[in-house]
Amino acid sequence: MNSKIKPKADSKSTAHVGLEKVLFDVPVYRLSKQKYESQQNDYIRKEIEENGGKYANDAYRLYPELKTSDESHLWANYGGCWLFNEIVGFIRLYFYSGEIRGEYWHVSAKIIVRTRRKIFYPLGQDLGFGERIPYGSSNSEIYERIGFFLDRAQREKNLKNRHVDRSVFDNIGQHVFWKNMLKVGSL
Repeated sequence: MNSKIKPKADSKSTAHVGLEKVLFDVPVYRLSKQKYESQQNDYIRKEIEENGGKYANDAYRLYPELKTSDESHLWANYGGCWLFNEIVGFIRLYFYSGEIRGEYWHVSAKIIVRTRRKIFYPLGQDLGFGERIPYGSSNSEIYERIGFFLDRAQREKNLKNRHVDRSVFDNIGQHVFWKNMLKVGSL
């Protein structure tokens, strides 16, 4: 992929300004897993129908392993599995002065398509406003506020028509002792 968008020379990011209290890097996908796999299956079916025709069906009946091999080749040719291969960015979550904030890192392309070659750059700004965490919030309230922030980030202009994958955050987030992390991140 040719890099059409270069990072701003003066872009400030958590990587450059010393905010090392990163909580999570939440992946952002080009589209949801269900939509990707549906498009991938349509591609495989169409390729087999158009390029193989009735002779391919006869061969597949006689040699089932041939169909499996062709489908596997087309699956890989389309882009392989959704996980990791369709990531187009990351939201880097961090605490800053009693807020949860997120910085968006994205691929360097004007048009994002299926690809396996990517270079990520910081957008150069945070994703909207931070989500204020009231003083004395419990761990579950902090977890809920971070969830609110991610939901709002999903609706931001930069992430329109993208899929913010909260699965890892949701799996472990409710078990994290957020109050200690907030104290450390606010220094």
